[in-house]
Amino acid sequence: MSARIEKAVVSGVSSLDGQDFDVDDDVWLVGDDEEVLVIDAPHRVGPIVEAVGGRRVTAIALTHGHDDHVTAAVDLREATGAPIWSHPADQMLWDVVHGGPGATGRSSGDHPTIVRSIRDTLPPLPGDTVVRTGHGDDTTIAAEAGRAG
Repeated sequence: MSARIEKAVVSGVSSLDGQDFDVDDDVWLVGDDEEVLVIDAPHRVGPIVEAVGGRRVTAIALTHGHDDHVTAAVDLREATGAPIWSHPADQMLWDVVHGGPGATGRSSGDHPTIVRSIRDTLPPLPGDTVVRTGHGDDTTIAAEAGRAG
């Protein structure tokens, strides 16, 4: 059994600053024939469970707390018994989707912090490093550096 990375796309509706829109979200599955780590859990649990295909889910890792990446996390935990991993700084966004007081929409994001993080983290990586996105096609560090130039 060799490890592999698989992508499943789950379509649904998301909200941004009070506006609903259709969106396709990527769910990444990292594992083998026996077990798998699920990265992000958008919209509905059914397509994610189908992509898991009976394997043991070791964890559900959330890349960030936007509603279109976390909506099915609790249902997936209930279906699989796997723990949910998320960054503590995303708690307020989690609370918006799954209860409790917190932020509204995505206006809570800090654009300068996001840009600084990208500029500090990604350029040192080799150009052929594959970037697995949350929406759409894969890319590479070199391809994105060319767009930024």
